[in-house]
Amino acid sequence: MKGKNSLLLRGVKQLNLGAMVSGAGLLLYLGASALAWRDAAEMLSPAFALVSLYVFASVLAERRRDREAVSCNLLWGQGALTALLCLSAAAVLRAWLGG
Repeated sequence: MKGKNSLLLRGVKQLNLGAMVSGAGLLLYLGASALAWRDAAEMLSPAFALVSLYVFASVLAERRRDREAVSCNLLWGQGALTALLCLSAAAVLRAWLGG
């Protein structure tokens, strides 16, 4: 199964770009929440949580393949972004389901 992850991001440039998109998603969500744009925040949070999970999976796969190319900073930073976006998405989904 090695090398079969063709759908994941490959290379440091793609991983860094994915991390920037995840960070922008978190900033957009926080900005929409701060401006009380509830509908926008509720749409942004789950969407960017999925993007962030995809990027995190890509970072993990690339780190496993080439430890030298993917820094620990990228791994831990993307992990933190993923955790924050997934927690906000979980809160939104809980509110949607009436919890």
